[in-house]
Amino acid sequence: MLAFSPKGLVIGVLILLVLATGYKDFRPSNFDLTVDPYKYSLLRWETSHFLDKWLHKLSDLMPWTTEPSRVERHAQIREFFDLGQESRDLERQLLDSRAGDADNLGLRTKIAGISQRRDEIQATVEESIESEISLVLSQEGFGSRIGLIFPPVDTVFARSPGVLILSPRDRIHRQESILMKPGLTGETRGQIEDRIFEDRNLAALVESTGGVAAFPSVVTESGGLRHAVVTAAHEWLHHWFFFQPLGQHFWDNSDMTTLNETAATLGGEAIGDRVFTAITGEEVSRDSEPPTAVDPDAFNFNDAMHETRLRTEDLLSQGKIEEAETYMEERRLYLAENKIFIRKINQAFFAFHGTYATSAASISPIDEQLRQLRSQSETLEDFLKTVGTFGSYREFLEHLDGVGADLREPTLWRLKGG
Repeated sequence: MLAFSPKGLVIGVLILLVLATGYKDFRPSNFDLTVDPYKYSLLRWETSHFLDKWLHKLSDLMPWTTEPSRVERHAQIREFFDLGQESRDLERQLLDSRAGDADNLGLRTKIAGISQRRDEIQATVEESIESEISLVLSQEGFGSRIGLIFPPVDTVFARSPGVLILSPRDRIHRQESILMKPGLTGETRGQIEDRIFEDRNLAALVESTGGVAAFPSVVTESGGLRHAVVTAAHEWLHHWFFFQPLGQHFWDNSDMTTLNETAATLGGEAIGDRVFTAITGEEVSRDSEPPTAVDPDAFNFNDAMHETRLRTEDLLSQGKIEEAETYMEERRLYLAENKIFIRKINQAFFAFHGTYATSAASISPIDEQLRQLRSQSETLEDFLKTVGTFGSYREFLEHLDGVGADLREPTLWRLKGG
């Protein structure tokens, strides 16, 4: 029998690894060299935020911790977001300023003071919003017998990562999605996209996101309170769907991805709007907008974007790739003339935004189909728990056929806790 010392075992493993590398080429590809420096690390996010969040939660349970009232928490939430808007206004003023050094120093001092105050209250604000979302979920039947929500609502307000979308040029298809570092400049994004186009002949787009369903979820707060609570609810639904057939089949095909994203969008809006009302006292209505006079010659973004998508699909179906790409750029310029500024419109743009069937960039029927299911569901809980059971798009369609395709027009949900 042979025996190895620990040192000898380590040396032996290293020798095997060195020998193994001789049979494979581990040199990075041009794609790796282009993308890797800008990739977003989910591992780094988890290790730097997961424990911090739960340690802060535990500290709140200590007997010497004074628990603010719900009214105080709501006031603190509003303060956090008001200060965020004030800081952004001051930063724009600083960028546009032609004042002297003394005035600029005053602006920077104000910005620093606001940043310090927001840092002091951010963890408490996050927990307060998590509590409000959890309360709505409990009222809607998502709590356990002892009132716990699983998975727990866990959100951090931070700069949300970007995403690199890859699509073939001859069709619109979300071939690959890679999370990217937040805050990449337009120039850097363009360089990445151009290099991928030249190296792999793929349409590429580096786009911003409003949130990512890591755990805790990453949610940007720069869009204001209403956007933040809707996004936080949206990302929690992805967490919940992960334990349902719907989420477990997220990446099966484009229809299932769209079904997941659109269900999370509709549910996130319903939950987030209620949370926003609870915090601010402002009522939110998405389905009863006052009628407005329609000018047939007036510019309409949704119509323009939908027309662009349809025409692009038509050109690509005929194999006219270069013509389609020229057309998309012409349409981007047309939108800019009408004060809608989009950095790039290409196949990857539609592959990404088309995933959300509520978007004007989508031609999927899933938004209308989910709203049909919504109209046939008595409560938000019924709707979400029903859609969560579908492991395929075919199952979803069969369910719709089974309950009837034309029961009634979409209406507001009856919310249990409303």
